[in-house]
Amino acid sequence: MPHVVELTEFLEHGRRTRIVETPSAPIQADEVRVRVRAAGLNFWQVMQLRGQVHTEPGQALGTEGAGIVAEVGATVTSVAVGDSVAWTRVPGSFADEVVAPAEAFYLVPDGVDDRTAAALLFQGMTAHYLAVDGWPLREGSTAVVTSAAGGVGLLLIQLLVARGVEVIGVVSSPEKKDLVQSVGARHVLFYSDDLAEQIRLIIPGGVSAVYDAVGGDVARKLVESLAVQGALVLYGAASGEEADIPLDALGSGSRYLTRTQGRHFTGDPAVAARRTQELFALVADGTLHVHIGQTRPLEEAERALEMLADRRSTGKVLLIP
Repeated sequence: MPHVVELTEFLEHGRRTRIVETPSAPIQADEVRVRVRAAGLNFWQVMQLRGQVHTEPGQALGTEGAGIVAEVGATVTSVAVGDSVAWTRVPGSFADEVVAPAEAFYLVPDGVDDRTAAALLFQGMTAHYLAVDGWPLREGSTAVVTSAAGGVGLLLIQLLVARGVEVIGVVSSPEKKDLVQSVGARHVLFYSDDLAEQIRLIIPGGVSAVYDAVGGDVARKLVESLAVQGALVLYGAASGEEADIPLDALGSGSRYLTRTQGRHFTGDPAVAARRTQELFALVADGTLHVHIGQTRPLEEAERALEMLADRRSTGKVLLIP
């Protein structure tokens, strides 16, 4: 029987996970069964583990991955048995197999392996909408990217650099500096109380935009690194709290503030499909390089999530059934 990783009961400091066997689910006419080759971790599962989002005990974890089509429903024509596919929104993806409507799966082109596809799509879509739509920058602009060594950060830096933007990456430890520079960041700084001042020493007039996934005090203080009419683009709260940005901090430089949500940029299936095609094309032509920091077996899902929560990982972390 297939295996799946699920949450157990609450403990004092959060929840635990366990791996269980479950019967193979029958497929409906519009559904597809896929053998999972690699499943991707993201910070949503960390929040589930911490109890920061409501999740019932026994819920299967994971939403993203890549694998091979094993069975198709009677009305499915978009994929066939043996196709390589990837996905970003299939519940219970920390598993040997998944079953979902065919529209949830994207064909992976030749030349892109399963692990690259699994590591690319979820965080690649975030990086893509941030760079292309969230706050698009012109050639010659400057930007700060926090969580620069993470899955989104590394991809976002590459997309910005490809658009002619000079990037300052921010990381939590010296071990991550070389990796962030290798994908195109001109400068790499570390989190500190005077981070905004350090940025101003590099770009005295302030940067065009800050793309922040940390939230809390980090985002609030980085407002002061923005140029006049610069933008603070928030897309996460890895610190555990959203940023509280006072209006006078924005008003002092006629600055912009946006808090993006992925569903508003990828919720339309046609838009999501377009972004997916563009991401695969950027990988194929060498513009985008996907960094897989670690791979772990399914039974080490909890350990992998704790490593992600403690910022001990770089790039994408994958579970391998």
